[in-house]
Amino acid sequence: MTRHQDGEKPSVAAQTVTPVQKNQNAISVDGASRAFRRLGPHIGFLLALLLLAANMRGSIVAMGPLAEIIGHDLVLSGTQLGLLTTIPVLSFGVLSVFAPRLGQRFGLEATLLTMLLFIAIGQGLRATGSYGIMIVGTIILGSAIAVLNVLTPSLVRRSFPTHVALITALYTFTMSTGATVAAFVAIPIRNAADGDWRYSLGIWAVFAAIAFVFWLPMLRYRHKGPVPVAVTPVSLWKNAEAWWLALFFGCQSLMFYTGTAWVAKVFIDRGIAEAEAATLLTIFNVFGIPAAFAAPLIYSKIANKKLAMIILHIPLMVGIPGFVFATTELPYLWVFCMGLGQGAMISIALTLVGIRGADPQTSARLSGMCQSVGYLLAALGPVTFGALYDALGNWHVALALLFGIVCIQLIAALRAGSAEKIGAS
Repeated sequence: MTRHQDGEKPSVAAQTVTPVQKNQNAISVDGASRAFRRLGPHIGFLLALLLLAANMRGSIVAMGPLAEIIGHDLVLSGTQLGLLTTIPVLSFGVLSVFAPRLGQRFGLEATLLTMLLFIAIGQGLRATGSYGIMIVGTIILGSAIAVLNVLTPSLVRRSFPTHVALITALYTFTMSTGATVAAFVAIPIRNAADGDWRYSLGIWAVFAAIAFVFWLPMLRYRHKGPVPVAVTPVSLWKNAEAWWLALFFGCQSLMFYTGTAWVAKVFIDRGIAEAEAATLLTIFNVFGIPAAFAAPLIYSKIANKKLAMIILHIPLMVGIPGFVFATTELPYLWVFCMGLGQGAMISIALTLVGIRGADPQTSARLSGMCQSVGYLLAALGPVTFGALYDALGNWHVALALLFGIVCIQLIAALRAGSAEKIGAS
């Protein structure tokens, strides 16, 4: 029976607690005992979280600038080379749905620590220079990051419940910065190593190993709470609100990966020089960084969430039509707006996953569902756009499809931003 202060007798409602309520109470107590209401005393945990975030994209993006030289040195076909960049995204889609089970079985901190070790191992294998071993390393790397993608929002929700928007902004900002730094330093590191691109990949194995060491003390935060009463969890796959959020996550993922893959080539095919196209792609990525930080804070400050979503979509609703229908007229404006929009959307998607789940466990499952759907769509995006271009010889249909996707994304976002908790009984 529940203990009461001052000898007070429990009410009838307190005496008749359902198994579901017991389970939720156990989760609530468990989460409260590990939650950090003030950031100051736990700055070490926050720094470790940001160091983890820096490894979630840098290891993958580092391959992009090196793709041509790797393909030349290893005599790879376009398909073979493409696998090194496609496998991680496919891993995100296929494995995300299973990640919450690892967090529940082994604890969030222990699971995240192990995934950092796998990133170091996978990236180390990718730096060997043997194609077969690189494929194995890419599978390990992609699988580990898939788990981090899913469990990090749940960790934020559980550990910083009163600062979800701020912490999500910080780690998304760090994740985007890591990706930009990886793309920026890949070639200089290769040049400094006398043209040996393996160093550009291997340095990220070292960085992941450093993050692993920093995460070892975080294991003390793991709390073994009472085993909750067994109940049947709410099926998110039958929940309409969860599907709206998954659709929003999928659209923004598809937009980002498709843009990263094809924006430069679209500009080149429309007559813009390669060097300028590369600059435009850089702008697309760089301006996503401040947007990723600011978007959750803006979203949290606006009471009307539908209005907040419309405001945050303004850059995309300017940039995408401009890019589609007036590609070379004001190209810097278009990529600036698209960069702001994409940076904002990934941050908002992760924030919604963190706050809309009824509890941290549901947030983890919701994250798994959304990221599974989202990254499977993202993996299809670049391939579909490339296939349309190959079949038609121009970008007209592909770009029209891009415009349609951003319209669908806005519709899904207006539903995804609901205040209703997903998975609440």
